[in-house]
Amino acid sequence: MSGLMAWPLSQKTVWLNFLLKLVLACLKRGTCRNDNKEKILRGNIAGTTNTTINCYSRHRSGICFLSNTVTILAVLVVISMATRLLFMARHLDGWDSIDFALGLSDYDITCYQPHFPGYPVYMFLCWLVHLFTDNDTLALTVPGAVLGSAALVPLYYLTKRMFSEKVALLTVFIYLVNPLCWLQSEKAMSDAVGLFFIILSAQLLFYATTTGRYAFWYLIFGSLALGICMGVRLSYFPFILLWLYVFRTLSRTKEGKKMSCYGLYAFLTGICAWLVPLVCFTGVKSFIINGTRFTFGHFSDWGGSVATSQNIFSRFTDFIWCLFGSGLGFWCYDTSAFRFLPTIIMGAGIIVYLRHARFDYKTRFITLYILPYFVWVFFCQNLEKPRHILPLIPIIIMCISAGLAKLREFLSGYSGCSTGKEKVLSTFNLFIGILIVSMCIISVRLAYTHKYEPTAQMQLLDYVEHNYDGQSTRIYCWETKRLFTYYAPLWDARRARNIADLKYDLDASWVKPEVILSTSKVNGINSITKDLKVIEFDNNRYSNNPYHKLTLYDLSILK
Repeated sequence: MSGLMAWPLSQKTVWLNFLLKLVLACLKRGTCRNDNKEKILRGNIAGTTNTTINCYSRHRSGICFLSNTVTILAVLVVISMATRLLFMARHLDGWDSIDFALGLSDYDITCYQPHFPGYPVYMFLCWLVHLFTDNDTLALTVPGAVLGSAALVPLYYLTKRMFSEKVALLTVFIYLVNPLCWLQSEKAMSDAVGLFFIILSAQLLFYATTTGRYAFWYLIFGSLALGICMGVRLSYFPFILLWLYVFRTLSRTKEGKKMSCYGLYAFLTGICAWLVPLVCFTGVKSFIINGTRFTFGHFSDWGGSVATSQNIFSRFTDFIWCLFGSGLGFWCYDTSAFRFLPTIIMGAGIIVYLRHARFDYKTRFITLYILPYFVWVFFCQNLEKPRHILPLIPIIIMCISAGLAKLREFLSGYSGCSTGKEKVLSTFNLFIGILIVSMCIISVRLAYTHKYEPTAQMQLLDYVEHNYDGQSTRIYCWETKRLFTYYAPLWDARRARNIADLKYDLDASWVKPEVILSTSKVNGINSITKDLKVIEFDNNRYSNNPYHKLTLYDLSILK
């Protein structure tokens, strides 16, 4: 953080003041627009009551408002993409990102390049970028930076339709500076791309059930987007339940039933668009065999599901940390007190929203968006990786924003006289500005760390390369083996699940190396390594949690 903290105080003050003024100005637009609308309806604009002039004024007001909204969203998308690419990591930092990088030059799911189901839509987008650059990291990052930033557009319109313009503006500002959404959009992963298609699909499906005009096309394109999303991240399949709920809602009428059939065809078209080429390229038999093996291993062995967890309580605490600590930026025991105030503000938003939420169609839609995926992540996903809860974050941010808007209404009505009302609302807007600026600082710090501070795995790889001879050294590890394959392919790096696998491989070796190293991710290594520790590595777990602590051991005594 030394580079960030070394910025001149005046420069930091100018940027923070600019951001604060931008947030407050945008939040005031909704109120000003409502005031103008009332004046138009009363015929008080320009002192006229002529119906024709009023209609013309309303038409011009609507056009100007639409133009301003598009401009603001375009500016925010550009700012988002610029900041994501600015803090893009210099290295690929994990097993999955290496899989994607290897798949750019030799796509083969049988060799985990990438692993099943192959992520064909995401890989296609990366291939398009790869045509213009030889940098694998850049090619894998650009799609996430672009579409992760573009996701704020459907998020805005979804929130506006559900609540109001002010809530929508606040939602996109918080989304823009949310730490998890920011970090995942600048990583060489498919999560941000999948998030775009999920939010886009949710927006179009909600429009299909809340508007009579163009409902058919909203359903078609919403279903198509969901089908394509399955080719980006198949693990987002629980959102199909939300899609089915929309179908059930539309099927109450004869016209809606006919429309639902076309929606089904669109969804299947979106799936076939990536599944058919994938199966043809891989082969039906190979695709089924690899899919079966991967699915079995994910749920019963190495995937981090509830079946491989020690106990349900530790899994619950991990989920809470993923959702609130890493996902929303709440304070946690290993973070600074700087997070206290934004935690209180967002916590108040959640409480007020839940207190005043009515179980109408809007709430049922939000519930069916969150609940199925919540259950899926909690029981079936690896909670060491906070990125798995990414699709939940934008909708929770939307609920927080709605709660804060409701709190503003309450304070406005409670303050009584106009002078007291203005003072209360000014104080409230100040706290909203503080929330945005605070979250921005938190995210910039994490993004800076992600870019300039190598992960524990990269530190270990660099240490081994500079302190050992590759011709006489063998290292046993787990996922770190993939980094050696990509960055140091000549080194003898081998995977070992536990100490028994390690000993078996050593015994089966005709020629034993002079130096035998092992990482702490080999299960049971601690039982035989009392005085064999070489060095420890770590990184900020909020920028990269998996393998944020690693220990290197020298086991040469075992040969």
